[in-house]
Order: sequence, then C-alpha cells, then structure tokens
Amino acid sequence: MEETVTIFGIRAILEAIESGKSLDRVWLLKGTQSKLFEQLLHVLRNKNIPFSFVPVERLDRFSSKNHQGAVARIAALATQEMEPLVEAILKEKKNPIFLLLDGITDTRNFGAILRSSAATGVDAVFISSTGSAPLNGDVVKTSAGGAFKVPISKVQHLKDVVYYLKAHDISTTGITEKATESIFETELTGPIALVFGSEDIGISKGLLKILDHKVKLPMTEAIDSLNVSVACAVVFYETLRQRK
Repeated sequence: MEETVTIFGIRAILEAIESGKSLDRVWLLKGTQSKLFEQLLHVLRNKNIPFSFVPVERLDRFSSKNHQGAVARIAALATQEMEPLVEAILKEKKNPIFLLLDGITDTRNFGAILRSSAATGVDAVFISSTGSAPLNGDVVKTSAGGAFKVPISKVQHLKDVVYYLKAHDISTTGITEKATESIFETELTGPIALVFGSEDIGISKGLLKILDHKVKLPMTEAIDSLNVSVACAVVFYETLRQRK
C-alpha cells in the first residue's frame, strides 16, 4: 500500500492541490464558514476530489493541531535520487544553490527552512535518511507550500553529496559558530552548497572537515546562536542580495 501523509489546514491543502499532489480524501468540518473555506470547496468540486463533512471530533482524531476545519490524506512527500537531481539542475542553471541539512530533526524548523528555501530560490535540499525530520503533515503546514516547491533528496550519507558536488566544481560552505570568517565577507555568487547542522551539536565533525569553507553569522555577546531556520533565512537572503 502506498505510504500516505495527513496534512491539515486549508492553505496547506490548497497548496498541495496547486502543486499537483494526488489527494486521496479530504475531511471538512461541518458548518465552517470563511472565504478561504469556500475557495477550498470550489477547488475540490472543480477537480472532483472526494470530500466529506464531519463533526469536529472526527477531525480532532486526525490531528490535535490547528486544522482550520480541514484535513486531507495525500501520498507521502516525494523525494528524488541525488545524482540525477544534481545533473538536471546543473543542466538548467549556471549558479545553483544547494542546501544540505545535517541532523535537523524538528519538523517545524524543517518546514520553516523549506518555506525560506522556496522563497529565495534554493534549487534542492538534501537530508540524511536517518536522523532527519520526517516528511509529515507538520512539515507541510509549516512550510506553507514550500515542501511541494523545492526538490528534496534523501541520502544515506551527506558526505556522498559533498563529494559529488565537489566533483562538479560546486563550492561547499558550512555555517558554523566555530568559524572565524563572517558570512557577510564571503562571496556567494557562484554555484554553492550551503550546509547547516542541528542546533545542539551543529554540523558533524566528519562532514565539517571535508567542506571547502566555514563561515559564521556575526552576533553580539548577548546570544551565541540563532534558531537554525532563522539562520538559514538570513544566509539565503544574503546569497540573494549578492546575486542581485
């Protein structure tokens, strides 16, 4: 049986439909009234997507989250093979941006990173098949559709991605508080792979060792680190600023 993911929230469901995802079924809260809810109803009817009106107790069984009166079951978020994905992007783009996430296990952080990735033109995200956030409904909702717009590749070892990108002359840059150079003093205009680690241990030592560059986000003495999703957004926008 095909693996499925339950997503919740009207906007998340609309984004899934817009991205061409196959919806198995949608459950809607009886008596809900809003323009966005009416829009979802219109789209479901237009596209012949099966839906049912159910009491709130039924929706609450699906999710304790803020479902906004709408829950859907979709095929699990698709991932892509690393090598063909990289090759396809390199054929299309001269200066792509690749993102490697090492040990990001919080679904909300992962979703927020995907949202920022989609907003700033990140071309692909690579995660490890173990020790990474699951591709579930929390990720979809927090990503505000970003989960459907940025290709995701699951690999056994992120080192394999680094070596493969290096073989294609892609510079690899780790963002770590252990670095001395500031991100704002680093050139980000060429093809690049940005690497972020978990908030507790950062980028793993073995991975950090093989990266071309290590940079940090400068901070005052009042605080020593940022939430990883915030750090990603800052670096993405600095990359975008330099390329403009």
